This record gives sequence, structure tokens and C-alpha cells, in this order.
Amino acid sequence: MLFKRIIMLLLSLSLLLAACPAMSEENRPTYVMAGFDNTNMRQWENNRFFIQMEDWTGISFSFQQYTDAAKWKEYKSSLTAEGDMPDVLFKAALTQAECMDLLNKGVLIDLKPLMPQYAPNLWAILQERPEALSAITLPDGRIAALPYINTVPAQNYVWINRTWLNALKMDMPATAEELVEVLTAFKTHDLNKNGRLDEIPLGFLGPFDLKFLAHGFGLICTDYNVFEQDGKVKFMPLEENYRLFVTWCRDLYQAGLLDKNGFSIVDSSRQVTDGNAKPTYGAIMTTAPNNLFRVSWADDYTAMPPLFYNGQQVYRDFFGPVQRGTFAVTSHCGKPEEMLRWVDMLYAEKGAILATAGMENLDYFMDGDGTWRLADAAKTNGALFVAVSLMDGGASMPGIAAEDFALRYSGQTEESKKNYEAQKEMASLCRLPMPYLSLTEAQEKEIDALQNEIGPYVDIQLGRWVLGEEEITDESFAAFEQTLNEKGLPAFLALWQEALDAR
Repeated sequence: MLFKRIIMLLLSLSLLLAACPAMSEENRPTYVMAGFDNTNMRQWENNRFFIQMEDWTGISFSFQQYTDAAKWKEYKSSLTAEGDMPDVLFKAALTQAECMDLLNKGVLIDLKPLMPQYAPNLWAILQERPEALSAITLPDGRIAALPYINTVPAQNYVWINRTWLNALKMDMPATAEELVEVLTAFKTHDLNKNGRLDEIPLGFLGPFDLKFLAHGFGLICTDYNVFEQDGKVKFMPLEENYRLFVTWCRDLYQAGLLDKNGFSIVDSSRQVTDGNAKPTYGAIMTTAPNNLFRVSWADDYTAMPPLFYNGQQVYRDFFGPVQRGTFAVTSHCGKPEEMLRWVDMLYAEKGAILATAGMENLDYFMDGDGTWRLADAAKTNGALFVAVSLMDGGASMPGIAAEDFALRYSGQTEESKKNYEAQKEMASLCRLPMPYLSLTEAQEKEIDALQNEIGPYVDIQLGRWVLGEEEITDESFAAFEQTLNEKGLPAFLALWQEALDAR
């Protein structure tokens, strides 16, 4: 059956591609676009996104599409000002170090002087959101690459079963203490009504998820365990409240309130597709419950607002609203202003909708009540629809999220809409533990080498304390700090401080 479905998809794809108008000699692409996209079956030269963009702008491309991330990275590093170059890099996945290197080698151009005139949509957004402008600006003031901006990005929240809360007549927990009360109630009641106390109060995946719970003690950090406070780089595992947090997690685990397999299972182990199964998770840490559960379950879960600590709420912004390095113009391009005019379409709702929903009256249809629905072909052959009609997915592309449009989808459940509105409100409470920094290539290498030693040690030690394999004592924390220093923590923090000071 799987083989037959693949054959049918490929046949459908060939029919769609045959229906695309061939370019005449006179309309041969003028510019060359290179970039990375490993989305299944998607070939840029046959994607209707570019056909519609050409209709809107009169600008066409030939393509150098890379589908292997390692080869794309190698290609970027091979570019020289004297060599053969494309005109633009699209879905470029450029790091700030690559931006600085390619600018200094004369491969990329500084886009900042051109943006006010030729990218007015983006420039207006950056004026309204100075933190986004700061994020894409290098320490020397230049801008090598443009961003993707999403004001309500995905977050790694605690998703809590509101149906169970309502059954218990309990309010949403607002503090770490109240969360313990709710989880205890989840554990001691047969809320899925299967005759067994098999409820898992809180599901998590290892130390990564657990550290998001530290916000209940006023602590947030990056994946590198660092955060900024008053212009100084701090290391969360050495903060005073970290020990309180670790002790709290251990107590949760010993009381059976944390998933007993949380340190050993993988995400796929938590996915439930069995139509006869009963929900077992009272709360679960993930970016979205519909990644794990079927829709009928996922709608029962809502994102728990950040817990209060000393009267304040703070939560780690996981992805951040700005994804950098998505689009750049090379020095080979004879008309960079044309390239900015083209990409600026994606910083308006019209372009954002095209990238994520396709072409109106072909891929989707607007209804009289302001909602929209996908064409039957798009719903039936989802993979084909993404490959032929959309550009969203794979590596991040330039543009903005079409948030309001997404909410008007006719297939959206009321609970999904409520969840989105709640996340919108919560976005104001999320903040990046560290501001957007521009690490040099040398700093990246040194930091990554030290992180390979420090990061796993922090996570393993957290697991040992929570599982009770090691006592939480003054002596164990002193040994923990000593080992961190031996693994290079002072140099690690100095590198981050250097990057922070260079902003």
C-alpha cells in the first residue's frame, strides 16, 4: 500500500508539473538563486510559489537548490568574491559568523543602506520592533542577511489537561506549590475513567524539559545554561535558586509526580494514535500537544501560563521571534535593489500567505464569512501540496508569519483558537535569556568545544540529583562547581561575556 501511494503521488506530481507553463527563451530567468531546502519532493524550479512571485514582481530565477545541509554549509564556505556566485542566497541558514566572514570576503553586500527605500515592508516592521533590527545587525553596524519574524513563535510549554482540571474543580496553578497540588490530584484520581490509577501527572523529556520548569524559581537560561543579568553573563546551575529547583524536582520525582521514564524515553514514545487508548498525561512538556496526540485529545490541553515567583512571571523564549540569516544578496548581483523589492513581498501578509497556504482559488478558497478552506486536492495529497505549492518548511525562509490568516482557517477548532490567543498573551511574558549575539567563527568553535564538556555534565548531574542517585548536599554542590571549573567554565563564561560586550 505504501509503495502504491508513493507511485500515485509521483504520478500526480508529474501531471501537475506538466501543467506548469514552460518558460520561453525570452522569459529565461535573469537571476541565480542558491539555497537549502530538504523538504520531501520539493523542487524550486517547479514550485508554484516562484511562479506567482514572478507574476507579482516580474523577477525570475534559475536555481541551485541544495538538499544536504552539510553540502550547503560547504558550498557557503567555498564562495569567494572572485569565483562564480549566485545573485542571492535564499533559505540561506547563515550564522552570524558566516555573515561576517562572507561580508569581509566581499561575497555578500551590506543591505542596510538599501532597505529603507527598497524593502519598505520589512523596514517598517524593524522600526516598530527595534529588537529585531538589533538582532540582524552585526557589531560593526552592517546587515548581511534578512530574517523570518514570528511574533508568536512556538514555545516549549507545559500543556495541562484543562478537562481534568475542570473535573477536579481546580484552578490553573499559578506557583510551583500550586503545581504540586494539581499534579498530586492528577495522580490520585482516575481522571481518564479506565478503572486504574495509571495517570502520569507530568511528562517530560530529560534535563532539557526540566530546566524550563526552573522559571517557577525565577530562573531561565539558554541551551548553554547561561543568561544575561545587568550586562553580565550568569551560569544558571550556579545560581542560589538552582539548588531549590533541583530539590523540588527530586521531590516531585520521588512522589511519582514526574514521568518515571522521563529520562529514558524519546518523543516518539509519547505519541498516541490508538483510537481506543485513554489519555494518561495530566500535563506534558512539548511545543504542541497535537504533535503527540490526536486532535480530540490535543484540544483538551492548554498552555499553562508561567508560574509566579516573588510576584513576577518570566519564561524562557525558546525560539525567539527572529530567525536570522534567511536571505542575502551577493556582490555578483547587478541589481540588488531588485532582489530587495522581490523579497520585501514576503514581509507583507500577501506574500506570507502565498508561502504557507499557496495560491488563492487554486490551493485555498476564501468564504463569505472571512474564513478560508484548503482545496480538496491540497487536503487529499498533503505531501504533494507542500512540494508543489508551498515554500514554508525545510530551512527558515525570509518573511513574516501570517498569524491572523491562520486563525481564519475554517478547520480550526474553537479550542485551538483559544490556545493561540492564550499563547499570544503569554508571548509578552517570554524573554530570551540572552540577547541576540553575533559570535565570530573563532568564538563559536571555542564555545562549542567547551559546551561539549560542560553541557552534558550539567545534564547528567541534574539527572543524578533528581533520580536520587546522589544526595543534594553542600558537598555535592561544591564538587559540582569544582568539576565545572576544571572543565573550563571560567573561559566559557568569558567568551560569552566578550560576545555580549561587543553588541
